[in-house]
Amino acid sequence: MAITRRSFGLAAAGAALLPVLPSAAKEAPAGAQAPGVYRLKVGDYEVTVLNDGSAALPTKFFSGDAEGAAKLLEQSFVASKDTAPTTFNEWLINTGDKLVLVDTGYSNAAGPAAGKLPKALAAAGVNPADIDAVVITHIHPDHCLGLLTTEKQIAFPNATVHVNGEELAWWLEGDMKIPEGKPFFKELFEGGRAAFKPYVDAKKVQTFKDGAELAPGVWAVTAPGHTVGHTMVRIANGKDQLLIWTDIVHATALQFAEPDRSIAYDLEPPKAIATRKKVMDMASTDRLLIAGTHIGFPGVGHVAKASTGYAFVPVSYNANL
Repeated sequence: MAITRRSFGLAAAGAALLPVLPSAAKEAPAGAQAPGVYRLKVGDYEVTVLNDGSAALPTKFFSGDAEGAAKLLEQSFVASKDTAPTTFNEWLINTGDKLVLVDTGYSNAAGPAAGKLPKALAAAGVNPADIDAVVITHIHPDHCLGLLTTEKQIAFPNATVHVNGEELAWWLEGDMKIPEGKPFFKELFEGGRAAFKPYVDAKKVQTFKDGAELAPGVWAVTAPGHTVGHTMVRIANGKDQLLIWTDIVHATALQFAEPDRSIAYDLEPPKAIATRKKVMDMASTDRLLIAGTHIGFPGVGHVAKASTGYAFVPVSYNANL
Protein backbone atom coordinates (compact mmCIF):
# COMPACT_ATOMS: atom_id res chain seq x y z
CA MET A 1 0.00 0.00 0.00
CA ALA A 2 1.35 3.42 -0.91
CA ILE A 3 2.24 5.62 2.01
CA THR A 4 -0.13 8.58 2.02
CA ARG A 5 -1.74 10.74 4.67
CA ARG A 6 -4.97 8.80 3.97
CA SER A 7 -3.28 5.43 4.44
CA PHE A 8 -2.00 6.53 7.84
CA GLY A 9 -5.52 7.58 8.78
CA LEU A 10 -6.91 4.19 7.71
CA ALA A 11 -4.22 2.40 9.68
CA ALA A 12 -5.13 4.35 12.79
CA ALA A 13 -8.82 3.58 12.29
CA GLY A 14 -8.08 -0.10 11.83
CA ALA A 15 -6.00 -0.18 14.97
CA ALA A 16 -8.94 1.17 16.91
CA LEU A 17 -10.94 -1.97 15.96
CA LEU A 18 -8.32 -4.42 17.26
CA PRO A 19 -8.94 -6.13 20.58
CA VAL A 20 -7.12 -4.70 23.58
CA LEU A 21 -4.53 -7.22 24.72
CA PRO A 22 -2.90 -7.30 28.15
CA SER A 23 0.43 -5.52 28.19
CA ALA A 24 3.46 -6.06 30.39
CA ALA A 25 4.18 -2.35 30.07
CA LYS A 26 1.63 -1.51 32.73
CA GLU A 27 3.84 -3.30 35.26
CA ALA A 28 6.82 -1.03 34.52
CA PRO A 29 7.57 1.77 36.99
CA ALA A 30 6.82 5.25 35.75
CA GLY A 31 6.99 8.82 36.87
CA ALA A 32 10.68 9.67 36.49
CA GLN A 33 13.42 9.43 33.89
CA ALA A 34 16.54 7.42 34.55
CA PRO A 35 19.54 9.59 35.49
CA GLY A 36 21.26 11.10 32.47
CA VAL A 37 24.60 9.34 31.95
CA TYR A 38 26.38 8.91 28.62
CA ARG A 39 29.95 7.68 28.20
CA LEU A 40 32.35 8.13 25.31
CA LYS A 41 36.05 7.55 24.75
CA VAL A 42 38.56 10.23 23.80
CA GLY A 43 41.65 8.18 23.13
CA ASP A 44 42.29 6.31 26.39
CA TYR A 45 40.31 8.82 28.39
CA GLU A 46 36.70 8.21 29.36
CA VAL A 47 34.34 11.19 29.31
CA THR A 48 30.96 10.84 31.00
CA VAL A 49 28.23 13.31 30.10
CA LEU A 50 26.04 13.98 33.13
CA ASN A 51 22.64 15.63 32.81
CA ASP A 52 21.51 18.11 35.46
CA GLY A 53 18.08 18.73 33.95
CA SER A 54 16.29 20.61 31.20
CA ALA A 55 14.05 23.63 30.75
CA ALA A 56 12.54 25.98 28.18
CA LEU A 57 13.92 29.44 27.47
CA PRO A 58 11.49 32.18 26.41
CA THR A 59 12.33 33.31 22.89
CA LYS A 60 12.13 36.91 24.12
CA PHE A 61 15.45 36.22 25.85
CA PHE A 62 17.07 36.03 22.40
CA SER A 63 17.82 38.87 20.03
CA GLY A 64 16.33 38.88 16.54
CA ASP A 65 12.77 38.91 15.27
CA ALA A 66 10.12 36.91 17.10
CA GLU A 67 8.45 35.74 13.89
CA GLY A 68 11.70 34.27 12.62
CA ALA A 69 12.26 32.51 15.94
CA ALA A 70 8.75 31.01 15.84
CA LYS A 71 9.42 29.69 12.32
CA LEU A 72 12.70 28.08 13.38
CA LEU A 73 11.00 26.40 16.32
CA GLU A 74 8.21 25.10 14.09
CA GLN A 75 10.76 23.69 11.65
CA SER A 76 12.47 21.95 14.57
CA PHE A 77 9.13 20.41 15.69
CA VAL A 78 9.15 22.39 18.93
CA ALA A 79 5.62 22.52 20.30
CA SER A 80 5.73 26.10 21.54
CA LYS A 81 6.57 29.10 19.37
CA ASP A 82 7.39 31.15 22.47
CA THR A 83 9.95 28.93 24.19
CA ALA A 84 13.05 27.06 23.05
CA PRO A 85 14.13 23.83 24.78
CA THR A 86 17.47 23.80 26.53
CA THR A 87 19.45 21.31 28.59
CA PHE A 88 22.02 21.43 31.39
CA ASN A 89 24.93 19.04 30.81
CA GLU A 90 28.17 18.55 32.70
CA TRP A 91 31.16 16.28 32.06
CA LEU A 92 33.41 14.00 34.08
CA ILE A 93 36.83 13.35 32.56
CA ASN A 94 38.65 10.22 33.74
CA THR A 95 42.30 10.43 32.68
CA GLY A 96 43.19 7.24 34.50
CA ASP A 97 44.98 9.21 37.22
CA LYS A 98 42.53 12.03 37.82
CA LEU A 99 38.78 12.61 37.90
CA VAL A 100 37.99 16.09 36.56
CA LEU A 101 34.44 17.43 36.69
CA VAL A 102 33.58 20.24 34.29
CA ASP A 103 30.79 22.40 35.79
CA THR A 104 28.43 21.44 38.58
CA GLY A 105 24.87 22.32 37.57
CA TYR A 106 22.16 24.28 39.36
CA SER A 107 21.82 22.45 42.71
CA ASN A 108 18.27 23.24 43.92
CA ALA A 109 18.13 26.85 42.64
CA ALA A 110 15.94 26.05 39.62
CA GLY A 111 13.38 23.82 41.31
CA PRO A 112 12.49 20.48 39.69
CA ALA A 113 13.85 21.54 36.28
CA ALA A 114 17.42 20.88 37.36
CA GLY A 115 19.58 19.72 40.26
CA LYS A 116 19.89 16.15 38.97
CA LEU A 117 23.71 16.00 38.84
CA PRO A 118 24.11 14.17 42.21
CA LYS A 119 21.80 11.38 41.00
CA ALA A 120 23.63 11.20 37.67
CA LEU A 121 26.99 10.91 39.46
CA ALA A 122 25.59 8.14 41.67
CA ALA A 123 24.24 6.31 38.61
CA ALA A 124 27.70 6.61 37.05
CA GLY A 125 29.21 5.03 40.16
CA VAL A 126 31.07 8.16 41.22
CA ASN A 127 31.43 9.42 44.79
CA PRO A 128 31.79 13.23 44.83
CA ALA A 129 34.61 12.80 47.36
CA ASP A 130 36.64 10.97 44.68
CA ILE A 131 36.67 13.95 42.31
CA ASP A 132 40.12 15.57 42.21
CA ALA A 133 39.35 18.77 40.33
CA VAL A 134 36.32 20.83 39.37
CA VAL A 135 36.58 23.21 36.41
CA ILE A 136 34.02 26.02 36.42
CA THR A 137 33.74 27.29 32.86
CA HIS A 138 32.06 30.51 33.96
CA ILE A 139 30.31 31.83 37.04
CA HIS A 140 26.65 31.50 36.06
CA PRO A 141 24.21 29.63 38.34
CA ASP A 142 23.64 26.64 36.05
CA HIS A 143 27.40 26.02 36.02
CA CYS A 144 28.53 26.70 39.58
CA LEU A 145 25.73 26.50 42.17
CA GLY A 146 26.24 22.74 42.39
CA LEU A 147 29.57 23.42 44.12
CA LEU A 148 27.41 23.30 47.24
CA THR A 149 24.96 20.65 48.38
CA THR A 150 21.33 21.52 48.94
CA GLU A 151 22.36 22.00 52.61
CA LYS A 152 24.90 24.63 51.42
CA GLN A 153 27.90 22.48 52.28
CA ILE A 154 30.95 21.80 50.09
CA ALA A 155 29.83 19.15 47.59
CA PHE A 156 33.32 18.07 46.46
CA PRO A 157 35.43 17.95 49.63
CA ASN A 158 38.66 16.73 48.06
CA ALA A 159 38.60 18.78 44.87
CA THR A 160 40.43 21.92 43.87
CA VAL A 161 38.18 24.34 41.97
CA HIS A 162 39.70 25.84 38.83
CA VAL A 163 38.34 28.98 37.15
CA ASN A 164 39.62 31.59 34.71
CA GLY A 165 41.37 34.38 36.62
CA GLU A 166 39.57 37.24 34.86
CA GLU A 167 36.25 35.47 35.41
CA LEU A 168 36.88 35.10 39.13
CA ALA A 169 38.00 38.73 39.49
CA TRP A 170 34.96 40.10 37.61
CA TRP A 171 32.36 38.12 39.54
CA LEU A 172 33.84 37.71 42.99
CA GLU A 173 36.10 40.69 43.68
CA GLY A 174 35.15 44.33 44.13
CA ASP A 175 31.78 45.92 43.50
CA MET A 176 29.04 44.12 41.62
CA LYS A 177 29.11 45.48 38.07
CA ILE A 178 25.44 45.29 37.06
CA PRO A 179 25.20 45.83 33.28
CA GLU A 180 22.74 48.48 32.18
CA GLY A 181 19.30 47.02 31.52
CA LYS A 182 20.16 43.67 33.17
CA PRO A 183 19.12 43.91 36.83
CA PHE A 184 18.96 40.10 37.09
CA PHE A 185 22.76 40.10 37.11
CA LYS A 186 22.52 40.97 40.82
CA GLU A 187 21.22 37.46 41.51
CA LEU A 188 23.99 35.99 39.35
CA PHE A 189 26.60 37.81 41.42
CA GLU A 190 25.07 36.78 44.72
CA GLY A 191 24.72 33.13 43.70
CA GLY A 192 28.27 32.86 42.37
CA ARG A 193 29.79 34.49 45.43
CA ALA A 194 27.87 32.22 47.79
CA ALA A 195 28.85 29.09 45.86
CA PHE A 196 32.55 29.94 45.80
CA LYS A 197 32.95 31.31 49.32
CA PRO A 198 33.49 28.01 51.19
CA TYR A 199 36.12 26.94 48.65
CA VAL A 200 37.84 30.34 48.75
CA ASP A 201 37.87 30.23 52.56
CA ALA A 202 39.36 26.72 52.43
CA LYS A 203 42.00 27.90 49.89
CA LYS A 204 40.71 25.36 47.37
CA VAL A 205 40.38 27.73 44.39
CA GLN A 206 43.04 28.08 41.69
CA THR A 207 42.86 30.41 38.71
CA PHE A 208 44.10 29.75 35.19
CA LYS A 209 44.74 31.64 31.97
CA ASP A 210 43.81 30.89 28.38
CA GLY A 211 45.71 27.85 27.14
CA ALA A 212 46.42 26.43 30.59
CA GLU A 213 46.73 22.65 30.86
CA LEU A 214 44.26 21.72 33.58
CA ALA A 215 45.22 18.04 33.55
CA PRO A 216 47.34 16.00 31.12
CA GLY A 217 45.68 16.45 27.72
CA VAL A 218 42.98 18.80 29.08
CA TRP A 219 43.30 22.48 28.12
CA ALA A 220 41.38 25.67 28.85
CA VAL A 221 40.35 27.74 25.82
CA THR A 222 38.91 31.18 26.56
CA ALA A 223 35.83 32.04 24.48
CA PRO A 224 34.77 35.50 25.72
CA GLY A 225 31.57 37.43 25.21
CA HIS A 226 29.07 35.38 27.15
CA THR A 227 31.17 36.30 30.20
CA VAL A 228 34.62 37.88 30.47
CA GLY A 229 36.34 34.55 31.00
CA HIS A 230 33.88 32.06 29.53
CA THR A 231 35.97 28.94 28.95
CA MET A 232 35.82 25.95 26.66
CA VAL A 233 37.68 22.74 27.54
CA ARG A 234 39.63 20.87 24.88
CA ILE A 235 40.49 17.23 25.50
CA ALA A 236 43.13 15.55 23.32
CA ASN A 237 44.37 12.01 23.82
CA GLY A 238 45.93 9.83 21.16
CA LYS A 239 44.31 10.70 17.83
CA ASP A 240 41.03 11.80 19.40
CA GLN A 241 39.78 15.22 20.44
CA LEU A 242 36.67 16.60 22.09
CA LEU A 243 35.84 20.29 22.42
CA ILE A 244 33.52 20.99 25.34
CA TRP A 245 32.24 24.35 24.16
CA THR A 246 29.88 24.94 27.10
CA ASP A 247 27.72 28.02 26.36
CA ILE A 248 28.57 28.79 22.74
CA VAL A 249 24.90 27.89 22.10
CA HIS A 250 21.94 28.12 24.47
CA ALA A 251 19.16 26.97 22.12
CA THR A 252 19.96 24.50 19.34
CA ALA A 253 16.83 25.33 17.34
CA LEU A 254 17.66 29.03 17.19
CA GLN A 255 21.38 29.66 17.35
CA PHE A 256 22.78 27.05 14.98
CA ALA A 257 20.62 28.29 12.13
CA GLU A 258 21.04 31.94 13.12
CA PRO A 259 24.31 32.45 15.05
CA ASP A 260 23.62 36.20 15.21
CA ARG A 261 21.02 35.63 17.91
CA SER A 262 22.45 36.55 21.31
CA ILE A 263 20.85 35.76 24.66
CA ALA A 264 20.07 38.21 27.47
CA TYR A 265 22.67 36.53 29.68
CA ASP A 266 25.50 37.51 27.34
CA LEU A 267 27.66 40.16 28.99
CA GLU A 268 28.91 41.50 25.63
CA PRO A 269 26.50 40.35 22.90
CA PRO A 270 28.59 41.45 19.86
CA LYS A 271 31.63 39.63 21.22
CA ALA A 272 29.56 36.54 22.10
CA ILE A 273 28.19 36.44 18.54
CA ALA A 274 31.67 36.82 17.02
CA THR A 275 32.99 34.05 19.28
CA ARG A 276 30.09 31.73 18.37
CA LYS A 277 30.68 32.21 14.63
CA LYS A 278 34.43 31.67 15.00
CA VAL A 279 34.01 28.48 17.05
CA MET A 280 31.28 27.07 14.78
CA ASP A 281 33.41 27.73 11.70
CA MET A 282 36.41 26.06 13.35
CA ALA A 283 34.34 23.05 14.47
CA SER A 284 32.81 22.53 11.02
CA THR A 285 36.04 23.11 9.07
CA ASP A 286 38.17 20.90 11.33
CA ARG A 287 35.37 18.34 11.79
CA LEU A 288 35.73 18.56 15.56
CA LEU A 289 33.64 16.52 17.94
CA ILE A 290 31.92 19.01 20.23
CA ALA A 291 29.84 18.88 23.40
CA GLY A 292 27.55 21.62 24.70
CA THR A 293 25.91 22.44 27.99
CA HIS A 294 22.62 23.44 26.37
CA ILE A 295 22.40 20.95 23.50
CA GLY A 296 19.84 18.18 24.13
CA PHE A 297 21.39 15.37 26.21
CA PRO A 298 23.96 14.00 25.63
CA GLY A 299 24.76 17.02 23.47
CA VAL A 300 27.70 15.44 21.62
CA GLY A 301 28.12 15.73 17.87
CA HIS A 302 29.47 17.70 14.95
CA VAL A 303 28.77 21.08 13.38
CA ALA A 304 27.85 21.20 9.69
CA LYS A 305 27.60 24.26 7.50
CA ALA A 306 24.05 24.79 6.24
CA SER A 307 22.44 27.00 3.61
CA THR A 308 22.00 29.59 6.33
CA GLY A 309 24.16 29.31 9.39
CA TYR A 310 24.97 25.85 10.70
CA ALA A 311 23.36 22.59 11.78
CA PHE A 312 24.06 20.23 14.68
CA VAL A 313 24.69 16.58 13.76
CA PRO A 314 24.45 14.38 16.89
CA VAL A 315 26.62 11.30 17.24
CA SER A 316 24.91 7.93 17.12
CA TYR A 317 24.55 6.09 20.38
CA ASN A 318 27.43 3.69 20.94
CA ALA A 319 26.91 0.96 23.54
CA ASN A 320 30.52 -0.21 23.25
CA LEU A 321 33.29 1.74 24.98
